[in-house]
Amino acid sequence: DGGDEEAEDEGKPLSDLLIRDLTAHRTLGLRLALGEQPDIALVAVTHALAAQTFYQGAEAHCLEIRPTSVYLAGHADGIEDTAAGKVLADRHAEWAADMPRDVGDLWGFIALLDHASVMALFAHCASLTVNAVKQPWERKPCAHQTADRLATAVNLDMTAHWRPTVRTYLGRVTKAQILDAVREAASEDDVERLSALKKQPMAEAAEQLLSGTGWLPAIMRTQEPAVFGEPQEEAEGADDRTADVAELAPEADEPEAANAALGDGAPSVPEGEQFNVAAE
Repeated sequence: DGGDEEAEDEGKPLSDLLIRDLTAHRTLGLRLALGEQPDIALVAVTHALAAQTFYQGAEAHCLEIRPTSVYLAGHADGIEDTAAGKVLADRHAEWAADMPRDVGDLWGFIALLDHASVMALFAHCASLTVNAVKQPWERKPCAHQTADRLATAVNLDMTAHWRPTVRTYLGRVTKAQILDAVREAASEDDVERLSALKKQPMAEAAEQLLSGTGWLPAIMRTQEPAVFGEPQEEAEGADDRTADVAELAPEADEPEAANAALGDGAPSVPEGEQFNVAAE
């Protein structure tokens, strides 16, 4: 009987509870180590993004990063057929052609890329998550402010990708808004000349006047970079406000801070069949 018990013990796996305990400690060790190695962190984040960007349903990444990409064609008809849309599609296709067929080989593929290529892949995957679309029921002022800052940071020039035509803008706004655009881009004489026209001929005439002027609706314009010194002043003001709040707020308990660092959210596992090969 004793021999049978020993044989059973030898083949008995670790309990689920113990496995969770041990892997939690291993996860903590990985978090600590990864936070001290930025180069590997870049590879890991790029891997997590690429695994979900180029492979359908792949759970090959261990970073809880879930990129989403808004379907722009649902907001702007024909946007995928624009020059900018085709450039982005071509860039994506070029990367997709380079991806290994099996997602299990993706880490090795990224790890062997030179630093510039890793950065380029990271930038492409990150770019697909940008969402600056404004919808009437959403209240996201901070997100839209960040989109404005991003536009300034990348020196976005929408005149390279969009121009005001009857179809894209002038036929979809009021006569007063058409005249405002002409006033900004052309002259007051042109405004007076167009004022007597009906909506359709006014829009057509305005399209000709605005052609080549680089005029953009205010919502599409990129803000100029902040003047030297202003960001520092803004930061100092923010520091002062933070200090004021800190004086009023009670001190946080150390265990709560530790729990925040370790993370307390339950992992979300997408449902459905898993496909671990590159999407064509």
